[in-house]
Amino acid sequence: MLMMYLFLFLTAWVLLEIISRILHVVYLVRISMLVDSIGNKQDLLFLSLQDYEYVIAEVFRRSGYKVRMSKKFADGGNGIILNDLHYVVARKEAYHHLIEVEQARKLTKHMQDNEIYRGMIITLGDFKPSTRNYCHINVITCIDGNQLLQMLKKVQSLNPISIKFP
Repeated sequence: MLMMYLFLFLTAWVLLEIISRILHVVYLVRISMLVDSIGNKQDLLFLSLQDYEYVIAEVFRRSGYKVRMSKKFADGGNGIILNDLHYVVARKEAYHHLIEVEQARKLTKHMQDNEIYRGMIITLGDFKPSTRNYCHINVITCIDGNQLLQMLKKVQSLNPISIKFP
């Protein structure tokens, strides 16, 4: 009897794991379609934080990077790790918002925690001059909303099926 319960438990666990993976693949397909449909920064502003982060991850994936999501970043979102060399934080603020130097300091800590020594902050807004200066000194690339939109437009012409995934 115990063996039967154990078998049922393991079967249920395996089925839940399979369903979870299928749902994740469906989600990634949806994100890929979103990348192809974004036309302006306002489209990005209306995405949920998770969708916004995964859209940015897809942009890098289509650009040829090996992409993986990290554990939770301090402000609730995920970090994105590119080729195990860059720690990327995607900030989703309004166009007029300027990134403070504190955000760059948090990124520096997460980079150290993950033993990654290059970073990137991506925002729909822009950066304060002091933040850009701090980022330059600490090997952190600043990508504002206009640059992000250019990156999106560049990869929209790429066929996601032709990209090799690791």
